[in-house]
Formats: sequence, structure tokens, C-alpha cells
Amino acid sequence: MVSEPAALAQSRAHADRALRVLFSGQIRERGAAISDVYVDALLMEMRDLAIRNRDELSGPLARLTAYDARHNAHLAETLRACLDAFGDIIEAAASVFVHPNTFRHRIRRVAEVGQIDLRDSPARFAAMLQLRLMPVNGGGGARSKDPSPATPAS
Repeated sequence: MVSEPAALAQSRAHADRALRVLFSGQIRERGAAISDVYVDALLMEMRDLAIRNRDELSGPLARLTAYDARHNAHLAETLRACLDAFGDIIEAAASVFVHPNTFRHRIRRVAEVGQIDLRDSPARFAAMLQLRLMPVNGGGGARSKDPSPATPAS
């Protein structure tokens, strides 16, 4: 409950942000407070900003998506699965329906083609953020700023 009239606007803004997350279908709950969905709301707002600024993929993710498009590969999907599984190869491989050895090979290709050191925490965070904010595959495909040639598939 809002006890001061000045807090009414902020309360309404929080409710609107929470409702936007709920209506997006990203979570299964039927109701939520902003504190329950704050990160989801923040990511949606960051995505809106990226779209408004006409941002494009850059760095490793741009290289991976460009390579995927040229070679019908799945390196961006592999990176997402690896990061989502917190590096658990068995879980990540199962999520993309490949054998763990195939997944390990793909992760080596991700590092090589994307020129990303997956041991580097800031590099992983940057990739995770771009994967969450920018449509990479399926839903509209992001444009890539980095058309640099990648190494051929092995």
C-alpha cells in the first residue's frame, strides 16, 4: 500500500513493469511484484533501448552468427547452451540434442571462430548479455557488425 501521494507514481511504474513481464510470457506466474521480476523487467528495458538505438551484435557473437549464417552451423546456439548450463557439458549437450563429444568440439569451435576466451568472466558476461538482449537465431536474426572471415568448419 502506498502511504504518500508522491510514491504513487513509482508504485504504478513498478506495477506496469511487472505486468509487462507477466504479459510477455517469459515467466509462468500469474502475478508478481517488481522485486520478483526485476531482472526480467530490466532486460526487457535494455532490449528496448538496443532496438531504439538500432544496436547490432558485435565482437564474438557477431562473428559466431555470421559464421552460422554462412555455414548453417549452430555455434551461437552452442554458446547459449553452454552458458545456460554454467559450463556443464552433459546438461548443455542434452539441451541441444547432441552427444557430449560433439558439444565439446562445438565449444572449441565457438572459442576459435568467435575469438572468445570462455575462461574470461567479463567475456562470458558480455556474451550472455548480448544473447539475452539481441535476437540471434530464429526470432528475427540479428544483424552483425563484424563480417570478419572466420575459420572454415572442421
